[in-house]
Parts: sequence; C-alpha cells; structure tokens
Amino acid sequence: MNFDRLRVNIRTAALCLLLLALLANVAGAFSENRRPDEAKANVSAAPVKVRWMGQIESRQLNESSGLAASNFHEDILWSINDSGSDAELFALSVSGEHVGRWPIDLPKPSDWEAMESFRWRGKNYLLIADIGDNFAMRGSVSYIILEEPDIKTLAVSAVLQPLVSQRFVYPGGPRDSEAIAVDPLREQILVLTKRTRPPELYRLPLSSVESHELQAQAAQDQPITAIYVASLQGFEKPEVADVDFYGSVWKYLGMPTGMSVANNRLLVTTLEHAYLFDLDALETPPVRLTLPFAGQREAIAFAKDQDDQAYVSHERRYGLRAADIYRFTLPPIRDGQPPSNETR
Repeated sequence: MNFDRLRVNIRTAALCLLLLALLANVAGAFSENRRPDEAKANVSAAPVKVRWMGQIESRQLNESSGLAASNFHEDILWSINDSGSDAELFALSVSGEHVGRWPIDLPKPSDWEAMESFRWRGKNYLLIADIGDNFAMRGSVSYIILEEPDIKTLAVSAVLQPLVSQRFVYPGGPRDSEAIAVDPLREQILVLTKRTRPPELYRLPLSSVESHELQAQAAQDQPITAIYVASLQGFEKPEVADVDFYGSVWKYLGMPTGMSVANNRLLVTTLEHAYLFDLDALETPPVRLTLPFAGQREAIAFAKDQDDQAYVSHERRYGLRAADIYRFTLPPIRDGQPPSNETR
C-alpha cells in the first residue's frame, strides 16, 4: 500500500469537506439574513435633523426601556428600567439630568419594556407595559395606567398608585414585544410584536380609562384578548456584513424596540432605524429615518404636543457608559401621506 498517496488523499478529502462546510455556512448565513419579502416594499428614506441633547445622569436608570414626554412640562421626560428592576418611575430633563424617582405600588415587574404618555378627556395619564416575553412562554402580559403626576407638586416620598392593572393575551399564543403606544383619537392601545416577521400590530380598547370602570376592571383582573390589526411591512432585516459594525446586537437590528403615536403618525424604532407609518394607511410603506447608532436603543417618544419632534434613548452601554438622548425632527406629512423622496 502506498501510504504517501493515502495520506495525500486523506488531506485532500479533509480539505474538500472543510471547504464544503465553509461554503454551506456562508450560503446559509446569506440565506438566513437576506432581506425578507416584506422589506422589499417601496420604503422611502428621509433625512432627519438630529440633535444630541445629553446623557442620562441617573445611574439607577441604567436600562431605559421606555420613554414618554410629560404632558405637564415640555422639558420633562419619564422613563422606566428594563426587566429585573423594581416598579419605579423616573423623571429626567430632556437633556438627561435626574429630576426624581418614585416607587409604584406594584409587585416587581416581570419585564417592563415600554411606556407612553397620553391625554384623555382632560386628564394626563401614563401607561407602562409589562410585555417582554423573550421565550414566548408567559400565560399573559399586562399594562398599568396611572395619572401622570405633576413633579412640581409631587412629594419626594410619594408612592404612585395605578388606576388600571390589566392583563391581556394574544390570539394564537404568546408574543414577545417591546413596543406599546396609545392612540386617544381612535380610543385604542397599540402593541407591536418584536420577533415575528413581519411585526404584528394588535389593539386593545382604551375605554377602560373611564373613571367609573377603573376600579371594577382592576378588581376583576381578567385577561382580555388583543385584536389583530395588521402586519407592518418595510422593516429591514440585518445583513451579514452588519456584524462588523454592530457586533453582537446585529441579529436584532430590524426588530421593533419602541413605539409612539401622535395624531395620525405611528413612530417605531429599531436598533438601527426609525420608521414612520400613517395610521390611516398602514398598508402604505413607511418612511425610514436613519438615526445615530446608540447601542441598545429601546425607547422613543413624541415630544409634548408635537407630531414632528421626537426623542430616543437607549440602555447604558455595557453598564458603564451613560446613555445618550437625541431629539430629531420628522419629515412633514402632505395630503395625509408621508412624503416621498421626490416631494420632500
């Protein structure tokens, strides 16, 4: 037996197998990460004016996963921490300075992921959502509604009391979500799923905020079923090449992590972009807004009484570097539709 030839054949076979494995991995990666059909929609891109406002000062607010503009004071924002944190509400200036921190009379949340401020029949409210479900295993998720406190009259030792504590489920089983918004004009709460492709938009009734229903609904604590609205098209799925720039978070770039509503405008953020939808024409492709990459961006909110200004923030990077806050200007809507590149 010619052992030299045998060794050469074994090496050749090993190299061929290695090459085939590499080719399979590359092909699989590109197959898995090419943009899905929904991202092939005619999505227009709009330039935005972005202004860096400052950094979140409070080290206790190290995982800002929800953001809401105060309806009392245009220079105040509200925020909450991510999963594993106590039920606390943080107030900060629009440039990030710490204003205050108050406990909410609730057990420790499972996974707070989103919040929204809204005005309803002459009163100001905050909605906070415990909707994170990374493994789609929770029997139900929930939100609370409380009257927005006025920081000028709120005692430092105050404990905030929820008006509503409502559980809900999705038709067809659990979903993971980090995005919730309130649409007072249509009397609905909107929830956008994170890991489904395309993301699915659901609605819940806002009528529960009526004062005569609050205590009864809170006492019953019966889960309600969210109603499917639409699958939102146009979110980009990350490319393999993105890993060089974005690192370990690249797989999550196209997943919705925050949402806010003002008038007819639905604003959704992912880690990479923001997307502007028309609530009266959800089948219309959104306008894509490119924002500065700021690590794990999970919070977005329209500015007080404005549908053309919004804030975004993110979690403290690696638990060390302070999180940035940006304010940006949205493109105008013409004839009820987001502008195209040609008409802007």
